[in-house]
Amino acid sequence: MIPKQLQSIREEDVQLVVSKAVPAGETIEYKRELPQTSLEEQEFLADVSSLANTLGGDVVFGVDHVQGIPSAVVGLTSTDADREIRRLNSLLDSGLEPKVRYDIRPVMLHEAKWVLIVRAERSWLGPHRVVFKSHDKFYGRTIKGKYSLDVSELRTAFGFSQTIVSRIRSFRTDRIIALAKNQTPVPFTQGAKLVLHCVPFESFGSPRDLDFAGLESQAYRVSVMNGAGQNHRSTFEGFVTFAGRATADSYTQVFRSGIIEAVDGTALTGRGEDKSQIPAVSYEQRVLDYLPKCFQILRELGIMPPIAVALSLVNVQGLHVSFGRHDFGTFHPINRNQIIPPEVVVNNFGEIPSRILKPLFGLVWNAYGYPESRSLNPEGDCVQSR
Repeated sequence: MIPKQLQSIREEDVQLVVSKAVPAGETIEYKRELPQTSLEEQEFLADVSSLANTLGGDVVFGVDHVQGIPSAVVGLTSTDADREIRRLNSLLDSGLEPKVRYDIRPVMLHEAKWVLIVRAERSWLGPHRVVFKSHDKFYGRTIKGKYSLDVSELRTAFGFSQTIVSRIRSFRTDRIIALAKNQTPVPFTQGAKLVLHCVPFESFGSPRDLDFAGLESQAYRVSVMNGAGQNHRSTFEGFVTFAGRATADSYTQVFRSGIIEAVDGTALTGRGEDKSQIPAVSYEQRVLDYLPKCFQILRELGIMPPIAVALSLVNVQGLHVSFGRHDFGTFHPINRNQIIPPEVVVNNFGEIPSRILKPLFGLVWNAYGYPESRSLNPEGDCVQSR
């Protein structure tokens, strides 16, 4: 695809692709005109689905080509770009199943002409098929362009998304077991732990070994959950920042695969003499404030959604929960050592943290013995803070 963020692409970027004669292939397709006939619309849907089912990429309208080799930026002459974008949006929303994630950007040229770029994201929840006017096919992509997936490839594609989910859960299970035994990347305080995992699907989709040189020189970009002053160092697994002296009481580890693990040993400890009370609202607020920081780290590392967000409470058996200044805790203590709600999948970094975390918080409240969250309303908005 054009190697820039979609919103940053200008005419000179499109001209450069043409001047270098970058051929259509796995991640880019050229079209001289927008689709008008049913056959052309079907072809467009096949292009977009093939990109989503493979590596993602761009369909560029307004570029002439000869057998897939771009020859000239001719531009589009339609005077209503918004109408054309709405038409393609409608076509994509109704013609592919399940829906793909994509964006559309017009790039203005001289002489009132423009180029239109449709960028399809690589999908981890496919495969996607074309369902348009009785057309019912799945497509993949190679350097030679799109092709129909055969039965064995379809079987692999359908199993891939389930494999990703299974691997995410297996990773999380292994980490919770290790944390329950206090097996941490740095010496860590004993006791209850609040754990937040952000697991990109792409961490399990292809081999990845991130370069942490930038983080080494700017460690402040990876803060710890409790907001305390911090140290940092490299580990076999990746890069970790931590707060505390002889033993850490909060750390954040970024794995080489892009997974973030944030662990806080102070959030589930009550104030004053009674250390057995979990301050429900304050620990939830800590997670709500920290999740956007995790997303920012992932952005800076070039990692895109979907992201599995997981919240866990470790070593909490026997603890009580308190809510509000005048609430002295639930009568019955928590009867399990680990509270592990299922993961929530985030498809956009712009999603509101409270809406993401509401179902996870709700399940934790169930473990306390409450039928629903007392801190978030049905819309996912905070109703009390401390």
